Amino acid sequence: MCAILYLIYNFHPKLIPNLIYTESAVEIKESILKNKITKSTIFHNAAKFKILGKLPETDLYARLPKEAKKFVSEPVWKLSRNSAGIAIRFSSNSSSIKIRWTLKDNVVYSNMTPIASKGFDLYTYSNEKWQFVGVAKPSDKIQNESIIIDGMQASEREYLLNLPLYDGVQSLEIGIDYDAHISSPIQNIIDNNKPIVFYGTSITQGASASRPGLTYVALLGRNLNKEIINLGFSGNGKFDKILANYFMSINPSFIVLDCTPNSPSDTIRKNLPDLIEFVRSKNKTVPIFFVESIIRDFSYFKKDDKLVFGTMSFINQQNNTLNEIYKEKSMKHKNLYYINSEKLIGNDHEATIDGTHFNDLGHFRAYEFLKCEIDKNLNKKSKSH
Repeated sequence: MCAILYLIYNFHPKLIPNLIYTESAVEIKESILKNKITKSTIFHNAAKFKILGKLPETDLYARLPKEAKKFVSEPVWKLSRNSAGIAIRFSSNSSSIKIRWTLKDNVVYSNMTPIASKGFDLYTYSNEKWQFVGVAKPSDKIQNESIIIDGMQASEREYLLNLPLYDGVQSLEIGIDYDAHISSPIQNIIDNNKPIVFYGTSITQGASASRPGLTYVALLGRNLNKEIINLGFSGNGKFDKILANYFMSINPSFIVLDCTPNSPSDTIRKNLPDLIEFVRSKNKTVPIFFVESIIRDFSYFKKDDKLVFGTMSFINQQNNTLNEIYKEKSMKHKNLYYINSEKLIGNDHEATIDGTHFNDLGHFRAYEFLKCEIDKNLNKKSKSH
């Protein structure tokens, strides 16, 4: 017997564990298999949970009511199919969160990350604030599936899932462990009464944050724990009165008008007074904030011409006209507030991705600045009453 073992050891050393340590080897193998087992995923339609950032009478993950198609411009209607600012609130005790979704267009933008334009990011409420968890990375296809996180302790958590900024979502499912549960939010953290309305441009829509939750609008919403309606329309934020017809239906707590970058001086002069009068016909006291255009980084180097979009004189004309309308309407209406853009994103020229659209630094600075201005003016208003 010893001779046989000697020969096996010298010529077939890998057989020794199987011959001598059979029970131990089986235990090790079973342990490895258990660690490799991943729990089955059960998918749930996200539409049955709490959806934030939508106006009434809209399609599932769209931003304007169906009837708006007959009244707004074609570009605005198409952009309203993008799910910017829309989010899902839910609770779950799953150790993993997976997303399965179908896009409407599967577009690619040179100044947007795919995660921002057609992916998702997830937050959970921890220590009385929203904390980033992870992202759902899109593929190059219409149909997508992505694990946001796995391997968590299976504890009850409140979640906030932000939808894509520059694409539409046809269907969305949230995947959890087969033995876990998921429901509409248990804690009512975000106030849905009288949402805040932001009406603006591509920057308002989210260009060019690296993921959906890092836009200045989303940052403000999480800080205030207040529902926000994002009506940013890339290249098409032009103070159109018809948009007020839709957002005034929710009786907003306040309105931020950030359309100046898209609007030549004559457009501001033509559209803004009518917009203000319409809002005031619906609500005489709702606060309205006018936001100037930033000076685009390349404007410092372009040959100046007041007729050329993006030049220094052109932008100054935009802001001067905005200020004129603000002063005119302030003589007639209360609760109008003006926000100068000089310090909106800082003066170091590091806050945009392309000279116009905010990078993450720009969005964060804009959020901090606007929050300060909004708090200052609204607190001043409350003290005066």
